[in-house]
Amino acid sequence: MKLTSYTAAVSSLVCNCLAWNHASEQDFRRAISGHNHALVAFIHPSSAGSQVLESEWTSIADSHTSLMSIDCSIASALCDEFSVISYPALRYFDGHGHTKPYRGPRRASAIASFLKRAGRPPVTVLDEEKAAAFQSVDDTVLIAHINPRDDHVAAALKTIASQFQDRASFASVDTLGTTTVACYNNRDGQKFTLSDLTAVDALSKLVESCMAPLIGEFTRANEMKYLQSGKSLVLFFATSSGEREAYVDKMRPVAKMYKEYLSFVTVDADEYADFAAPLGLTPGVFPALSVQNPMYGQTFPYASGAEISPETVGAFVMDIVQGKVKPWDGQSRQARGSAHDEL
Repeated sequence: MKLTSYTAAVSSLVCNCLAWNHASEQDFRRAISGHNHALVAFIHPSSAGSQVLESEWTSIADSHTSLMSIDCSIASALCDEFSVISYPALRYFDGHGHTKPYRGPRRASAIASFLKRAGRPPVTVLDEEKAAAFQSVDDTVLIAHINPRDDHVAAALKTIASQFQDRASFASVDTLGTTTVACYNNRDGQKFTLSDLTAVDALSKLVESCMAPLIGEFTRANEMKYLQSGKSLVLFFATSSGEREAYVDKMRPVAKMYKEYLSFVTVDADEYADFAAPLGLTPGVFPALSVQNPMYGQTFPYASGAEISPETVGAFVMDIVQGKVKPWDGQSRQARGSAHDEL
């Protein structure tokens, strides 16, 4: 009995350490009325998204005083005032009376990067010497070398930077040569360049291509984008963010090799557990992987319990292409530990 009481007490302490520390309405209004910026999470304790965000948010809240959270189950009128209709809603207040939604990844590292970005102007003006160092300040960095005669490019850059500042860093460098734009996806080690800027949406398309991760996160919000991309999907399910991040790190070379034909994605197995069974996976058994061809309605579940590595997944994909693996029949499940033929 004493042991049970002790365990409960320890669990309570741990939960309290990781719990939300919500601001009062008075503190919130004081914070956004000054000239300091603030990133505010409007949450509801009952929403799955808020529960997932909690550990990410609270892990950096103490070291970033500009982070603040509001419990909409208590301060419902305040949340209504700011048109919060779904949870969690992340809003950035710039200290000058302007507010915009934060649309970046809801991970601690991404949120911390956003706060660093917020301390810089939308477009940082650099010289050639400083441009090289600026390339690595963020996961996504766009640097435009602009000839003064192309003032329309400078104007377009400001517009795009304002639109994407929550997810990328932007800079401009004066040049007497041809105007060119380079975008660096440092997370995946990719570089995108553009010199033909005649199309109105040229810059926005470049930024979107550059920001797109080799291995994205599959959610209900972007489900249709992936399903309608014309590519087959390689879906990796795991319950912890650590497992998913480790998978991304080791699988990146394979995703880069097949990026023209396959979209590699990770899935939060806790939040989207209902996605697993329709893909031929055993519910509740994670990590797991399945390949889906939306165009033909075919699914190829990876053997339950088999090693998931760049080599085995790459071989599995090749076996599918070569017809060695048959599509799932919609009834049976992959036997645990069974594997496809080796190449």
